Amino acid sequence: MAIPGVKGVLELNTGVKSPEVRVRPDGKEVQLRAFGRVDGLEISAFLQHVTFPASAEKCRDEWWPGTKNAITLQRDDLQELEVKDGIARVEFIIPEFQGIKLRQKNVYGYVGSGDLCAEVHMSKAEFKPQDQRLFEEVLSSVKLLTDEAAEPGRIQGTLPTHDIQYYFAQGSKEYLKSDYPAAAVSYQRALDLEKQKRTLSNKYFRVLVDNLGMSYGMSGQLARAKATFEYGIAEDPEYPLFYYNMACFYGEMGDKDQALAQLRLAYSRKGNMISGEPFPDPLKDDSFRAFVSDQTFVSAVKEMAK
Repeated sequence: MAIPGVKGVLELNTGVKSPEVRVRPDGKEVQLRAFGRVDGLEISAFLQHVTFPASAEKCRDEWWPGTKNAITLQRDDLQELEVKDGIARVEFIIPEFQGIKLRQKNVYGYVGSGDLCAEVHMSKAEFKPQDQRLFEEVLSSVKLLTDEAAEPGRIQGTLPTHDIQYYFAQGSKEYLKSDYPAAAVSYQRALDLEKQKRTLSNKYFRVLVDNLGMSYGMSGQLARAKATFEYGIAEDPEYPLFYYNMACFYGEMGDKDQALAQLRLAYSRKGNMISGEPFPDPLKDDSFRAFVSDQTFVSAVKEMAK
């Protein structure tokens, strides 16, 4: 994969015949998604033109803290490993998300040289020790070749070729089939186009952002889920479900104070729900299961609901 007009290529074997590859709208990054492997390993990769002298350590230092701090969640066996074979790695397991048992292994590999940084992110739910070889096989194929120009045989990113309605409809089909990784890719393309030029009604903008955030969350991309809802709040601060979903994240983290703070913001805007859309009941939502026996939490929610 290569950024059009920028010298340097990232090579890796995804095991997928036709991965999704696109260029970020500003032209500074090419992004790859490789889903659908029969073994359940999901792969994404990012190659970016940076302004600092790049190395594996520097790229990890610049990028990993943002991912790590975007959302606080339980990461078991978190390891930030020394550079090996030119790759700086971060590994951890997410045991569950919103009450759903995941045991999702995540490995981030960072490489860098010259003015290019790359991140390869792999994840697999229901991880077993024997699955580690799947991660190692992909990492062993990773090469950042900064002196090479892109050739016809290498994948170069392209800007989206369909309109927002196409990607919105595609994402909705995948979402309804519970194919959340695929839905996230389609919805994200729709949102990228919407950011360039607003064309959706307020109702459909809300649905797009809400479904995209949920798709990221249900496919284990929690930092992107949180960032999506934060974007929604910035663009449409009166829609209650953006705050409710933020409260769900904090509920999963066991942060009662933050969960209640977000729920108060949601309830105060309850009148702005989309027509016919029900407002969720936090006391029946598994995201807040840690608090349903907490009288302070229960009383606060009942007071909000009056």
